Amino acid sequence: MEEKLRKFEQVRDVLDYGKFLHAEMKALAERIEDQEQSARVRLLLDYLKRHEDELAASLEKFEKETQAHILNLWLPYPPDPKIEKKLQSIQIHPHMTVEEIAKIVLDFEDALIELYKESLNEIDDVHVQEILQNLVQLEDAEKRRFAMNLARMEGI
Repeated sequence: MEEKLRKFEQVRDVLDYGKFLHAEMKALAERIEDQEQSARVRLLLDYLKRHEDELAASLEKFEKETQAHILNLWLPYPPDPKIEKKLQSIQIHPHMTVEEIAKIVLDFEDALIELYKESLNEIDDVHVQEILQNLVQLEDAEKRRFAMNLARMEGI
């Protein structure tokens, strides 16, 4: 993961970084799943893997639909390493609870939203601001969707 801790060079790097981070969360879910877990936890992990795949696909689609000259704009601001430190500090263990996994996911989503918001506040270009605002809205909506689906799982 250390290799990704670098300055964003272009707008497309922000999107690629988001896809990378979602792939890292999916890999984390797979590592947790490798431990013996309850059926309820496995259900959550299956949902989480699909959720992360969908978010990565959304970012991919977003990149394809964004004009090349906007994607190629240069950005001088480095990503905040807090999100990577958060991912690196996660401790997994056998018999993790749904609540422990949910906290990891929601903390990750908060850190990613914060990353996009910090970048948004540093950029003057209106087109780039629009892209970053859309990313904030996408991640926030997906965080809410995850929380709602988690609440529905409580009844299972």
